[in-house]
Amino acid sequence: MNIGVDIVSINRIKTLFNKYGTRFTNQFLTELEKQKELTPEYISKCWAVKEASIKASGIADAKQFSYGKNGKQPIVVTDVKGKWNLSVSDEKEYAIAMVVKQND
Repeated sequence: MNIGVDIVSINRIKTLFNKYGTRFTNQFLTELEKQKELTPEYISKCWAVKEASIKASGIADAKQFSYGKNGKQPIVVTDVKGKWNLSVSDEKEYAIAMVVKQND
């Protein structure tokens, strides 16, 4: 079992998105994620999920992982083998994600 955690400042992501727009988000968001409204909170959650997934998997390609939902349950969308569990949350200033990857 591998665990990854990431916390990100929503204001930091907002500043980068305001400065660079989609040039910033195109570097790490998948096509699935780009279909949602790109609010600073949503982009921050995506970033945190990707960083936590990278830490749990050891795979450094952010586009291998997407933040998705199965009903109301948050999920990691990926082709990387294993069972993935995700908890993601945001507050006024921060977004945080914790990923647990159980190996086959």
